[in-house]
Amino acid sequence: MGRTRAAIFLLFLFALGAASADASELRDYGEYLSGECTTCHRIDGQDNGIPGIVGWDVASFVETVNYYKKGLRKNQAMESVAKTLDDEQIKALAVYFASVTPKTD
Repeated sequence: MGRTRAAIFLLFLFALGAASADASELRDYGEYLSGECTTCHRIDGQDNGIPGIVGWDVASFVETVNYYKKGLRKNQAMESVAKTLDDEQIKALAVYFASVTPKTD
């Protein structure tokens, strides 16, 4: 392998490792932030009159929270919480809740 190709390959491996570390840190940050969510939404994914949010894919979670944040979807509690979150916090929560497996009975 030529010197240039080796350098590119090493950069690729470094970036891949950094992406994994970033994803892990994002998940941990989401778990840290999740306490307010799990006050109402059950961590086991069960619907007790409030929909479960665990196991959602990241894009759907982000989209839904942004609908509340922009007032396009109505629920006073959700709008209030969503408006306090920045984009990084929403993504961190999405990554965390996507990583949680709903329990099945």
